Formats: sequence, structure tokens, C-alpha cells
Amino acid sequence: MYTGDKEYVMNKYDLTKIREVENIVADAVEVTVPFNNYITGYCAFTHKAGIHAKAILNNPSTYEILNPNDFGMTRYVSIGHRLTGWNAVKNRLEQLNLNLTDDDAKAVTAKIKELADVRPLSLDDVDVLLRSYHQAKVDGRHTHFLNKIEKPEHITSFGAEATA
Repeated sequence: MYTGDKEYVMNKYDLTKIREVENIVADAVEVTVPFNNYITGYCAFTHKAGIHAKAILNNPSTYEILNPNDFGMTRYVSIGHRLTGWNAVKNRLEQLNLNLTDDDAKAVTAKIKELADVRPLSLDDVDVLLRSYHQAKVDGRHTHFLNKIEKPEHITSFGAEATA
């Protein structure tokens, strides 16, 4: 119904309540709603791979027939892994209001991929890395900054160093 006549469905039903109703039913029958459940799962609108994430950022309808906002959900582009692409990293830089060039975004993306081969990075890890690199660039010492970070655990220590 939603894809056939979205306006009608949106006017007739409060779709943001679907997750709440689903959780009430799940609790009543003592089951857990899967994290990847269609529409209401925590990861239903999560995107990961580089070219896929780029398409979502450019035009969400490329991979999403449903608008997550209509269902009280949000879209999330995961960037702390080895499949991330520089467009997703550039998008995160823009969200953080960090002005870096495409070449800078590509350099940081390469470091994220390298570190994520050891273990996936949290969004906080990625944000610290992005902010630290940005500060190093502002200070004129970014050219070798990324080379010093050899393990995911180094992000925090170099992040503190960059902002000191």
C-alpha cells in the first residue's frame, strides 16, 4: 500500500508507531525483534559498502523504496570498516563541519580501511581520527600524521596529541 499510494497511507496511518506496536507484540509473545528486521530493525536502513553508500548519499531512492523518516527510523551510513568509501567519509566530514579536500578524505579513508582490517572502528574512533587529521592540517603537520597511526588503539593517543 505504501508504495502504491504513499500520500493516502501517510494521511491514514501513523507509520512511526509500527516499531512501538511491533515491540509490544514481541514482548507479549516473548520473542526478540531481529536487528535486521524489515522496516523496523535497528539495521534496516544501514548502508555499508562504498559504492552502495555513495548511491544512498546521492539519491536514497536508489536502494530504498521506503523513506526511513516516514517510519520514525533513520538512515545510517557505516564508515568504520574496511569496505568504506571516500564519499561516505567526505559526507561525515561535512556533517562535522570539517573542511578538507577530496584528496584529504581519500587519505583518511585509506587509513580507516587499514585500521579496520585489524578491527572495525566505532563512529567515535572515526570522528576522533577525522578531527585529529583536520587539526593536524590546520597546524601544517598533516603530511605524516596518518603514518604514525599504526593500530586502532593509536587513534585516541594521537587524537589527544593533535588537539593539545
